[in-house]
Amino acid sequence: MLWIFIGLICVFSSKWAFSYFGCSCFEQIVYHIKVPLEGTNTQFIKDWIQKCGLPALFLSILLLWFPYPKIFFLICLLYAAFKIELILYIFHQFQVSDFFDRHYQEVKVTPPEKKMNLIHIYLESMESTYALKKEGGDSNQELLPFLTKLTKNNLSFSQNEKIGGGKVLKGTGWTTGGLVGSECGIPLLFPLNHPFCKEKIPFLKNVTSLGDILEKEGYHQVFMIGSNASFGGRRSFYQQHGYFEIKDILALKKEKKLDKNYHEFWGFEDDKLFGFAKEEVLKLSKENHPFHFSMLTVDTHHPYGYQGKTCEQKFKESVSNSIYHTDCLLKEFMDWCSKQDFYENTVFVIQGDHTSMAAEYISHTYDSSFDRRIWNVFIHSQKETENRERNFSTFDLFPTILSAMGFDVFNHRAGLGVDLFSNEKTLIEQVDSKKINSELSKRSKKYKELL
Repeated sequence: MLWIFIGLICVFSSKWAFSYFGCSCFEQIVYHIKVPLEGTNTQFIKDWIQKCGLPALFLSILLLWFPYPKIFFLICLLYAAFKIELILYIFHQFQVSDFFDRHYQEVKVTPPEKKMNLIHIYLESMESTYALKKEGGDSNQELLPFLTKLTKNNLSFSQNEKIGGGKVLKGTGWTTGGLVGSECGIPLLFPLNHPFCKEKIPFLKNVTSLGDILEKEGYHQVFMIGSNASFGGRRSFYQQHGYFEIKDILALKKEKKLDKNYHEFWGFEDDKLFGFAKEEVLKLSKENHPFHFSMLTVDTHHPYGYQGKTCEQKFKESVSNSIYHTDCLLKEFMDWCSKQDFYENTVFVIQGDHTSMAAEYISHTYDSSFDRRIWNVFIHSQKETENRERNFSTFDLFPTILSAMGFDVFNHRAGLGVDLFSNEKTLIEQVDSKKINSELSKRSKKYKELL
């Protein structure tokens, strides 16, 4: 029975990983094996038991009569390996590509005379799919009235004339991958032999990030998040690239802004996050040097989002209510910012970290053929462009954010990204995205050097 039970666990878990998490590639699984998972939402464990553990146990009892349990196990294992793309991953590990090496550009910048502050707001899993159909999205319900208006009244890049955004390529389909893609212009693809990301283990040691550049220019940098920043290697990334102050649930409890036993969802909810963000930004604005404040929301996190007491239940789907509530919180925060002294001297970048992993919600609510992309808005950009209709990816946000702050980016390129204010073609304007993903899966000499 044990062989059958383990085999069925592999089958159910492999199917569950893609339907529940919207797992983008096997590299995502490899990465999360290599990084701390402290602070994981326990809802995942409960759902795994319900959708994988119990069905596997029930079926294994029914299959007690099967005479060849080891053969059954091997068939199940082979199925699971194909399902999670392990076979394809192994195949790519024997292939070497110079694609990354040819397209990678070490970032070099010339800073502006006037240094603008930067408030960088990552909205968890925020994609343009959630916009109304008439605005360029695929929603029949108005989930994002404020963000839609903000986007139309400011600068936003899109693959068409309506609201759109950046394509999610290999290695950028989860939070830390999205952060690295947006701030370094490269995918996050750890090999199986990469050391576990403990506190003193170098994290992308030879990569220059947005934080590294702004630290050199004298910026005071803060990263605020409503969970444990260690999860997924985010603490390592921000502490090693720009020496950010980390304001996560552990830091805020230490500062006694939260009770030591407080825990909601992944840590604390976005109502509190935006409140703490106001306090922190106001404090930073009183200092005598520029600041970079980055924050990541959490209420729209898969699988079901978070709905607190202040979340209005307007829609049937729980995630839709979380999206709408995030929009309300963003409106209140931006209205507050607009009344502050620092507002005019601050560039605001609002974007999704990646497209949603709430695979069940997405498949049941939206057209499966819709071109899903991450949302983007730039406010107070120091550069303008008449060509906002661009086919681009997360990688291109890195040089574009720098350019929006007034930096001149050498060759208009950084990492694999292209400055969207320039006329240079982006990677996916030159090469099909499927081809890019395939090439990025292969071993690269240059990428290995960056690790």
